[in-house]
Amino acid sequence: MAGNLNPKTIMAPLAAFTMAAVLFGWTRSSIQAAKVNRATKTQEYKDQRTSGPDL
Repeated sequence: MAGNLNPKTIMAPLAAFTMAAVLFGWTRSSIQAAKVNRATKTQEYKDQRTSGPDL
């Protein structure tokens, strides 16, 4: 079985690895974007509370 390397036996594991890598990258990117977004929203909220009402 060790010599049974052809496109059919390589394609499924290669596709699975590629999908896993893309999912990993997307997940990390999404988490980082959420952290940045939350920090921005928190800062906006703090700025709004400290500025007081506009007269």
